[in-house]
Amino acid sequence: MAQQALLIALFPLIAFVIQSLIGKKLPRHGDFISVLAILGSLVVATPIFMKLITEGHVFDSFQVTWMSLRGAEAGRLNSAVTIVIGVLINNLTAIMLLMVTLCAFLIHLFSVGYMHGEERYHLFFAYISLFSAAMLGLVLSDNLLTFFICWELMGLCSYLLIGFYYKKPSAINASIKAFMTTRVGDTLFFMGIAGLYYIYGTSNFMSIYKAIELGTGHGVTILGYPALAFIGFMVLMGTIGKSAQFPLHVWLPDAMEGPTPVSALIHAATMVAAGVFLLIRMFPLLEAAHVVLPVVAYVGAITAFLAALIAIVQVDIKKVLAYSTISQLGYMVMGVGVGAFSAGFMHLITHACFKACLFLCSGSVIHSVHTQDMREMGGLKSKMPITFATMFIATLAISGVPGFSGFVSKDRILGGALAYSMEHQGHYLIPFLGFATAGITAFYMFRMIYMTFFGHARDEHKHHHAHEQPFTMTIPLMVLAALSFAIVFAGPTGIESIDHVMPVKWFDHALEGVQVEMGIAEHLSPEAEAVHHKAHGLALIISLAVAGLGIFLSSITYLKHLLSAEKFKRMAGPLYNLVWNKYFFDEFYLGIFIKKGLLNFNQMLATFDDKVVDRIFVDGWRDIAMVTKNVIGKFDDLVVDRLMVDGTADVMSGGGWVLRQFQTGKVQQYLVLTVMVIIVALFFANLGLK
Repeated sequence: MAQQALLIALFPLIAFVIQSLIGKKLPRHGDFISVLAILGSLVVATPIFMKLITEGHVFDSFQVTWMSLRGAEAGRLNSAVTIVIGVLINNLTAIMLLMVTLCAFLIHLFSVGYMHGEERYHLFFAYISLFSAAMLGLVLSDNLLTFFICWELMGLCSYLLIGFYYKKPSAINASIKAFMTTRVGDTLFFMGIAGLYYIYGTSNFMSIYKAIELGTGHGVTILGYPALAFIGFMVLMGTIGKSAQFPLHVWLPDAMEGPTPVSALIHAATMVAAGVFLLIRMFPLLEAAHVVLPVVAYVGAITAFLAALIAIVQVDIKKVLAYSTISQLGYMVMGVGVGAFSAGFMHLITHACFKACLFLCSGSVIHSVHTQDMREMGGLKSKMPITFATMFIATLAISGVPGFSGFVSKDRILGGALAYSMEHQGHYLIPFLGFATAGITAFYMFRMIYMTFFGHARDEHKHHHAHEQPFTMTIPLMVLAALSFAIVFAGPTGIESIDHVMPVKWFDHALEGVQVEMGIAEHLSPEAEAVHHKAHGLALIISLAVAGLGIFLSSITYLKHLLSAEKFKRMAGPLYNLVWNKYFFDEFYLGIFIKKGLLNFNQMLATFDDKVVDRIFVDGWRDIAMVTKNVIGKFDDLVVDRLMVDGTADVMSGGGWVLRQFQTGKVQQYLVLTVMVIIVALFFANLGLK
């Protein structure tokens, strides 16, 4: 099963290669290749998910050796380090695979109608195929190394897709902003992976779970800090970057510059979901680090609240949904931080369905009226009945209305947050921000519905040309809207044939099995059980009250117009200005980190390069080279040429002249010399005898 599951990521990867190479030459520019590829992934993923539903548990894996390295390990030099990679299929994987393939397939199908006639149509499908393949590869990975490779590949795809309209400067700037901002978190995340290798010698998830359960790693330090805490914070930074959490949330709203199907893919099924999925995969380590989880909870709660406030004042329909995504991701992160492991994961899945529906519905509206400004909309309910109905259902889900999926998952997170504050006798800010965000979410989502579909047409020309979209665009909306009902996740359906194969609360049973695998299954004491029961009951009442209040205030303001939004804007004054300018995060980063930080540092490096590198090293070495050249020239002239070359010639010439004096060819001279040599020899011999 695990080997066959590789096809799930392989199909869209093959589609990417085909589309990149010959897509432009194929009929319809090859869009059917990408659609059929992701459909094939869905077909392969479905039996894995159905096995989970029918049996309640699924587990399989396989591994291969990628490479063997020589290095130092545990103090031994030249020991072999083997890197093993593979595929892990468990309950988490099965649920994620179905969610990603289903949402991606529906987004691909929607794109056929939405992107028709666009320039570089074939490349769009190539990029979203690669995007889908990267996310599926990440979900299938049994280790953090291939997980990180797919993680980075999604970063590349987001850059390509956000900047797809490359002729728009705003799109290019947004793609660069997304790429560079997420790199901050990615770099720190990679340091965490390195730390895991330092402690455990592996990045395999199951091996890490077992090592943590055995207590390995406690007492070890990295850079003077407890190793598990250091790694936990690095993992959190990876999530903060990829899932657009405070303070690295600034890139996600600008990602709206890409085509709307891209927004749906990024905000629902792929990139931002990967960050939360990382926290869930690494939950045992975060729990073992102790100090990390409270920080995770506060990061999520603060992000959820701040983003929800910004969404209230947005007039761009996609920007409303963008800040909504940041806010809902904050809920998921908060859920993981307070220990509501299964609730955080459930909200990841439910949010993917209703947020994909919301984004595709917004794309349907934009495609019809050719504007993203809600102030130019209104009265579209009768013109676009399917889009309205599906978007309204998804809005009910995200607003936490009973009977819809968002109510089930969000209420569990809020209950977990309230229980966490009760158990720890503090941290009450976390549930407070959570409940406040729930009310604000209901307010701005119904504001969006009322401004878009109700009231009179604010632009008669756009309203006149508005129309419902073809079935290739409306069928995905209807499927995603159907998945926004709570019964899909919390059962039973009431239909005997379905309930027979779909156990009641199948999601809870699946997550219980995962917690056992990870070694984080908890058996609460009777006292703790009572606290949790009380907290969840109280959270249910509060969440219903705040959601109802948000819907009521939105209705009397934007539907009945009993309250004036403009009056509240004037009353808010500086607060409204602060929220409208997104708390000036962009200005702060641009002014402090980039202009005064990076650019000044760059100028300092340029000055150093001019005064030190150029003048001392470059010019200095040039001067030394000139002096050396002159010295070598003098040495060559005086020693080599005159002494060695010319001197040798003179010696040989003089020696030849001397020899010529003896070699005259006269016998009388030779006899005289011989007699002289004999006399001299006898003289020295006579001296020796004496």
